[in-house]
Amino acid sequence: MTYELETRRTLLRNITLDDAREYYNQIWSQPDVMRYLPGGAPRVREQTETYINYFSNHWVERGFGLWGVVVKETGKFIGHCGLQVIQETQEIEVAYAFGKNYWGQGLGTETAHASLRFGFEELGLERIIAIAVPENTASRRIMEKNGMKYEGLKHIVGFDLAYYVSTANEFIPNQEQYKLRKM
Repeated sequence: MTYELETRRTLLRNITLDDAREYYNQIWSQPDVMRYLPGGAPRVREQTETYINYFSNHWVERGFGLWGVVVKETGKFIGHCGLQVIQETQEIEVAYAFGKNYWGQGLGTETAHASLRFGFEELGLERIIAIAVPENTASRRIMEKNGMKYEGLKHIVGFDLAYYVSTANEFIPNQEQYKLRKM
């Protein structure tokens, strides 16, 4: 089973191979975006399809994963957001990345909050983490705006990363639009 999630301004839906070109254009080919993601540099277009297949398999195997984020008003695919398992630690992470033209508009905060809510309310998770390159202050602000607590630097996936935690007991859902559909 998969889910779609609708927030006030976005639709979070499955990422498909039909999204590969736009996904590559928004995320994987952009140096300013990729400097904050694993590897720190743009990737070749063919890797985009590998990641989309990985995201799809994660949904099948775990019952949750990363969604493609679409701006409702324009129908534009702008990136990803959702929950994923960090293989190295088996912790569940809220993760997000958006095309640079969509930074600073609150879309990361909005979609990350909806993803946290999905994890706690629908999946019954007790704990969700978030990690970021320490210099990525915008991403860290998203974590903090969503009530996640900073626990210091932690060495994960080969990097020293800012490590944040949210628990089901501490998470407070906001009053923003949140519509969940089982597919």
